[in-house]
Parts: sequence; structure tokens; C-alpha cells
Amino acid sequence: MQPPKCDVCVICGTRPAVTVDHVPPKGFFKGVVNAQLRTVPACWDCNNGASSDDEDVRFFISAQIGKQNPASKQLWENGAHKSILRKKTLREAFVANAREVAVVGADGSQTSRIAFHVPVATYQRVLERTTRGLYFFQCGCVLPASILVNATMLTGTPNMETEEIRMLSCENIGDGAFIYRYSILPDDPNSSFWIYEFHHAHWAIVTTGAAGE
Repeated sequence: MQPPKCDVCVICGTRPAVTVDHVPPKGFFKGVVNAQLRTVPACWDCNNGASSDDEDVRFFISAQIGKQNPASKQLWENGAHKSILRKKTLREAFVANAREVAVVGADGSQTSRIAFHVPVATYQRVLERTTRGLYFFQCGCVLPASILVNATMLTGTPNMETEEIRMLSCENIGDGAFIYRYSILPDDPNSSFWIYEFHHAHWAIVTTGAAGE
């Protein structure tokens, strides 16, 4: 699926689009074959100036997911693990606040996993860039830079069987490596609601405009 064309970067909304950016970042799909990733028009700064943020968020998501399936195993071994070995600051931040917590699954079963502090500002920047890109991909128009984008990481698995969530449009990238559900308000197209699912194990909610109020 080809993205719409645009002369302006759809991430910042101001600088000329001289390249294309992957949304979500390409590094999130390590080990996924024939992922058919989404790309959108972007400026050089937005495309190349966020690689460190992308690496850090990829690590935290991969550390939470673990090696649950072949794709998530590849994500860790070929991406996240290399990041933490190379980046001393990231490694120290993770070790300093990692802890084991109890988790209740959707079927009521109890397990445990490693919990840790995810840098909120970094997470926000990566998911905002992803959302602005996907918004353009779906709408064909740039979300104005003045419109606020708010990202919230979920600590558990949301109930996907509610009527409200079933009504959302749904797109699948990389055979389930990333699934996004969304709704853009017809009366206020700058307002939208998104649910992101990474490897069926990490979830986030993102809102734009009045949808976040």
C-alpha cells in the first residue's frame, strides 16, 4: 500500500519532505519477513534525528514482551539486546529500576514479569511521530503541528471485545507484529483515537486533539 504524496514533512508539518520515514520505526520489526511497512513523506531531521529514541523505546517494548514467539525473539536478539549492550546509559537506567511484578492474564491466570520505568518523554516522542505518520497515511492530510498528541502506555491487556473497540478501523502490519485500531471524528478530523498493539503483548492508547480531553 503506497502512502499519499506530500511536499511537506507529515511529522513536523513545516520542513520540506525530502525522504520517507517508517511508522512505526523500522527497527520495531526485526525478524519479521515481508512486513510491508508503512512509510510517509518526511524531512531529514524527523527521519534521521530520532534513531536514539526509537532504539530506547524498542528496547523497553522488547524487554516487556520477551521471547514469546519467533518474531519477538528476533526483535530482542537482533535489536534490543544489541542496544542495551552498546548504550551504557540505557543499560544503567534499566538495571536501576527493574523489578518483578505479578500480572493477571486475560483468562485470570497469574504470572510474573519484569517491570521497569519507561522514559515517558521518549515514549511520547516516538508514538507521537508514529501517530502523525499513520494519521497522514489514513487521511491523506497532515495533522497540524498545533494539535496535541498524547500517548499512554498500558500496563495490561485491554478488553478488545467491547462494542466501542469493535467499531474501530483495524490495520495489521508485519503479520501481527504491530496492529493499530483507530477512529477519526468526522465532525472534527483533527481529533482521533488510536490503540496500538505490539507483538500481542504491549499496548498503548494515543489521542489527538479533542479526543484526548
